[in-house]
Amino acid sequence: MSLTETQEQILDAALTCIVRDGVDGTSLRDVAREADVSLGLLGYHFDDRKTLLVAAFELATERLLDTSLDAIDGIVDPVDRATAFIRGAFHPDYLNPDYLALRTALWAISRIEADIGATEAQLYRRYRAQMIELLAEARPAFDASEVEDRATDVIVTQNGLWLNWARYQNERDLERGLARCESLALD
Repeated sequence: MSLTETQEQILDAALTCIVRDGVDGTSLRDVAREADVSLGLLGYHFDDRKTLLVAAFELATERLLDTSLDAIDGIVDPVDRATAFIRGAFHPDYLNPDYLALRTALWAISRIEADIGATEAQLYRRYRAQMIELLAEARPAFDASEVEDRATDVIVTQNGLWLNWARYQNERDLERGLARCESLALD
């Protein structure tokens, strides 16, 4: 996703508004005020509210995938790469209440807004494909269907960990869950 500094500023403001006011409570006027830009400038970059919301959720999902990919940068050992990728989605930036509220809003609205649902589905497919590639490299003895199943099991468990963290913020539970993800992936 290639953005200008102004577009990123506007999208960050939109994400702030979504967390604070909910998707339904986020207006173009509120986003412009939060971004400290005119409504006209916001309109120049984003045609309407729906386009803005789709772009904001796309930015949030791209950042999550980028963080997971950054976690494996420079790691050579295939098992260590798979482990780092699994844990990358649990970077402190994504364990804060605001991001978790945003992720929950994305999951909810993706069920009723086709464009946002497509954005969320695209992230899922890209994340899963990367997980499959890493697991296949780490465990070449596993056949393709087993690797795919394991990748899905890890992602399902990760989603549960996010929800559990959002509710309880228990470090021990999170660490146990991540260890379980690693076991699902590699044992």
